[in-house]
Amino acid sequence: MKKRMIFCILIIISLLVGCGEDEGDEEYVSNESARDSYYYPDIQNQVFYGTWGFKLEITQGVSDPSIAWYTTGFKYVIVTIFKGKIDLKDNRIANFNDAIWTWHTGLGKGREGNISYYDGQDMRFGEILDTVTPLEPGTYYITAWGYDDNYDLFRSTQEYEHVYQK
Repeated sequence: MKKRMIFCILIIISLLVGCGEDEGDEEYVSNESARDSYYYPDIQNQVFYGTWGFKLEITQGVSDPSIAWYTTGFKYVIVTIFKGKIDLKDNRIANFNDAIWTWHTGLGKGREGNISYYDGQDMRFGEILDTVTPLEPGTYYITAWGYDDNYDLFRSTQEYEHVYQK
């Protein structure tokens, strides 16, 4: 129950807060540690407009992909798999009912920057379930995003296509 509540709060924040940056973000970025040199301000097509990009590495062609990235150091990072292309409206996810799996830093499994599929949980109609079901053959779309300590959406990835064929 606690896991669901945390995730629901994160989802609500991502849908309601929006993704714009304020002028203070540029100063924050320029003062980040050397670790953050792995973030790519010039990446285009991040899921959320106005965020700094980061890249995912995803095990391809399997029903239970592992997902890795350079750690963000943020308390709140979310990775989600969708059964359809991610649709945005006003820089917010409009088709959250297409989310079928998720992992976030509040689950207590895996670690930020390196997760296995079984560290996450199934999702149905925007709710996190207590199960983890391998993907059926098909095409899926994976993305991740992170919030800074002020709960501002600050980083996001591109939409990655993942194809699993038996």
